[in-house]
Amino acid sequence: MAKQRVTVCVPPCAPEDLHRAIGRAMDPFDYNRADHPDPDWVGEWDYWFVSGAGCLFAVLPGHEQDPRLVRRDEWTEPPVDPPPSRCHGGPRGLLDLAVDRDEAAAQARVLWREYQEFATGYPPALPYGFFATRAHVDPVTHPRERVVEEFTGQPLVRALVETPDLEHRFTGDPVAYFGEDLETFVAEQVAAVLPTPTLLTLDGRWIESGGPEYLRMFNEYLESLPADAMVVRVLYHS
Repeated sequence: MAKQRVTVCVPPCAPEDLHRAIGRAMDPFDYNRADHPDPDWVGEWDYWFVSGAGCLFAVLPGHEQDPRLVRRDEWTEPPVDPPPSRCHGGPRGLLDLAVDRDEAAAQARVLWREYQEFATGYPPALPYGFFATRAHVDPVTHPRERVVEEFTGQPLVRALVETPDLEHRFTGDPVAYFGEDLETFVAEQVAAVLPTPTLLTLDGRWIESGGPEYLRMFNEYLESLPADAMVVRVLYHS
């Protein structure tokens, strides 16, 4: 059992009705609901709170005082309000979906170039997947211990392993992480900015993370919502 976040989408409603609207959207996925849809049914949560700490939305400039924005974090005690430029949710049209993406794109470009400059000081390296495939094809000749040894024995990877700050910055498998194309890397970083591991759609679909396709769907779905649809971060216990 663990806590996780879902982005909940509900129809337009008054601020005083929002919690009830989220509750109605979440209710079909309650562990404890009495009317189980089928004998094998298992719910998704047993309690939840409105909370976007760590994944707050940016507010569209000029709309910071709109009363429809969700300011109160129900999980923290005492409650902590975010700065005016941030919120736990609100009408989709009042959320600035571009600003955090733009910042992520700028940071990704800097990081990619820093890694490329660092990597030029070492012989070209291969990703971990290359060695793992050998083990899958011939596990006797290439046991896991040898796979790890061959991967980490590459000068570039060894330099990262021996320098924790660099490994944290560039990851332990940089060839796979950065790839060869700057724009692809930037697009991947930008796609991961807004999504939470789960999305609850207006029509009641509970959709969980499934890799790049999920990230693409999540971003496209948010962009397609009516401007007055409410989009709120919710912390739930699963």
